[in-house]
Amino acid sequence: MNYPGAPLILGSIEATRPVFLIVMGISLMMIAWRFAKKASGWSPRLMMAGALLLGFGYSILLPLHEAGKIGRYASQLHFHGNGDLILALHVLKIFTMNVGWFLLGLGLAIHTKILTAPPLKHSNSFPPSPHESAT
Repeated sequence: MNYPGAPLILGSIEATRPVFLIVMGISLMMIAWRFAKKASGWSPRLMMAGALLLGFGYSILLPLHEAGKIGRYASQLHFHGNGDLILALHVLKIFTMNVGWFLLGLGLAIHTKILTAPPLKHSNSFPPSPHESAT
């Protein structure tokens, strides 16, 4: 555990977490772009919108939050800095990540046709009702 003011050890979890977040954001955008190239309609738009929001959240907002550049929001009434700015950045982070995952998932669900109804099987001949005889 690092103490305030102590340098980060290069191989520590605290030092590698922002790098992992940046790589995750970029890889999500690349994977969504590969899916979107083969899709049509609204699914690539939703996938790319979600991936861009997640890329912004994972590559910019969360590493800044981990580095302490964005203040941590606590429900207490005392803040170290501007409380309005801290709350606004917290809301931006929550909105970006939640809407990003929602749009990416919705785009993938539309692309894989999970949300479509199965086609109805139409029959030209109607089966006889149970009370009718076959003769």
